[in-house]
Amino acid sequence: MFQSKEPISSSRNRNRSRNARSLQPAVYARSIVAFTPTPTIIEELMAKARTSIEGLASTEKVLEIFRHNPECISVFARGGYTDDTTGNAMGFLAFLPLTADGHAALFDGRLDTGDPDLQFICRQHERPAAVYHWGVMNGPETAGGIAHVFERMTSAKYRGLPMYCRAANERALQFFLNIGFVQGASFKRHYLKDLMHLPMQAPPVASYDSYVPGAEDSAIGIKVVHDLSELTMVLAMRAAAYIGEQGIPYREDVDGNDLSATHLIGYVGDEPAGCIRIRWFAGFAKVERLAVLPRFRRTRLAFKLVQAAIDLGRAKGYTHFYGHAAADVAPLWERFGFVRRSGEGIRYLTDTTYFEGDLIVSAKPDALTPQSGPAVLIRPEGRWHEPSHLEGRIDT
Repeated sequence: MFQSKEPISSSRNRNRSRNARSLQPAVYARSIVAFTPTPTIIEELMAKARTSIEGLASTEKVLEIFRHNPECISVFARGGYTDDTTGNAMGFLAFLPLTADGHAALFDGRLDTGDPDLQFICRQHERPAAVYHWGVMNGPETAGGIAHVFERMTSAKYRGLPMYCRAANERALQFFLNIGFVQGASFKRHYLKDLMHLPMQAPPVASYDSYVPGAEDSAIGIKVVHDLSELTMVLAMRAAAYIGEQGIPYREDVDGNDLSATHLIGYVGDEPAGCIRIRWFAGFAKVERLAVLPRFRRTRLAFKLVQAAIDLGRAKGYTHFYGHAAADVAPLWERFGFVRRSGEGIRYLTDTTYFEGDLIVSAKPDALTPQSGPAVLIRPEGRWHEPSHLEGRIDT
C-alpha cells in the first residue's frame, strides 16, 4: 500500500464540501500535467518514496500491476512532461480497477492490497466494478494533479463506480478527507471501519452543522453544542444580550432547562456570535432563547439560527414548532411562517410582552425514525450524516 506524503490543503475541516469526483483541473491543476509513466520513472519514484514513506508495496508488484493495466498509475509534474525525477517536483496516484470478484474480495479479505492478485484487477479494455485508490505520493507543488486523474474517472468506463481507499497514516487520512472520502465502507453484508469510501457526490451541508473552523472572517457557520465549554459560550452570549443589555433578570434567562435542551451556536468566522435553544416535547418542539451579540446584528445570523433550529427539528421528525416572541422581533419569526396566536400575550418577570406562535411544516422524507439503524442513532446530535468513532462496533 502507498501512503500520502502531503495533504492537498492544510486544514482537514476547511473543505468539507469538496469531492474528488468534481475537482476541476482548471482550478486545482493549472500548470500541472498528468501522464502515464515509463517503468524507469516508476522505479525512480518508488525509490524516492521509500525515503519518507513506510509500508510501500514492492516495486516489482507495482510494475506488475502497471504492465497488467497501464491506466493504474499516473504521474504528476509541474510545467510539462519530464522524465527527470530528481530535479523536478513530481508525484503519482495509483489505483486498482477491481473486477466484480475483486470488489467482493476487498471486503471479505481475499484481496491483499499490499500484494494484489492480478485476477482481481481489470484489464485496460474492461469496465471495473469498483475502484480502490491504492496510493498517492504528492507534495504541495503537485497536489492538484489528482484533479486530472479524477477527471478521467468521469468517462463511461469509470463513471459512477464505488471508490475506496485506506489511509495508512495521519497524513494520508487528512489527504483523503480533504478530497471528500468518508471513513467506513459497506458492501453487501460487510462493513469495514478502516476502509474509506467516496460518496457519489458531495453531501449537502446541513444548516445546523455548517461551522468550519478557520473559515473566512465573514463566513456564518452553525453547530450543535456538544460539550460544556460550548454551553458556557451560549450562556455567556445570552448573559450579554439578555441580562446585560436588556436587563432581564437572571432567573428568567437561566430557567433550569438548559441541560435538557439542544443548543445551537452561530459563528461569524471563528467568533461565537449568537445562539438559539430547542426543547423537545411529544409532538412539537419549542424554539427559544435566540440571541445575537450587538456587533453581529447586521449579519444574517439571526435568520440562519432560526432556520437551522427548524431544520434540526425536521431532521428529527418534528413538524410542529412553537415559540414566544416579543413584538419587536415577531416579524423575524413570521418570515418563517410562524402564526401569532390571538390574545394579549404573556409576561414573566419584566414588563416585556411575549406573543405565542406556531409553525406547521411538512414532514421531512428522510427524517430519523427507529428504523434509521443503531449506527446512525448513536451518532452525535446533528451529525447523523457522519460515521462516529463507534461505527463498526455494533453487531447488527
